[in-house]
Amino acid sequence: GIIFLISIKKKSWRQKKWFLYAFLVATPLGFVALEAGWFVTELGRQPWIINGIMKTKDAVTPVQGIQYSFYLYMLIYIGLSITVYWLMNRQIKKLNSL
Repeated sequence: GIIFLISIKKKSWRQKKWFLYAFLVATPLGFVALEAGWFVTELGRQPWIINGIMKTKDAVTPVQGIQYSFYLYMLIYIGLSITVYWLMNRQIKKLNSL
């Protein structure tokens, strides 16, 4: 992010190979950060379970009807996935027709 902000002033950087490689390498870093955060969060819940104080099956939320929120999120994500696919497909067709 900082390199890009600097490149706004120094436009010559945008033509350099190292600049393009930096963006290529940085592309998956957002996903890695997201997964690492999830990983740390989930491991943070486990110490008492690992140490034998509580079993994993006892740590599960006993709330009734929790599956309905799961189904709702799945419907939302499926709808968003279809929308993104449709929008990207439309954009690609427009670019190909130029």
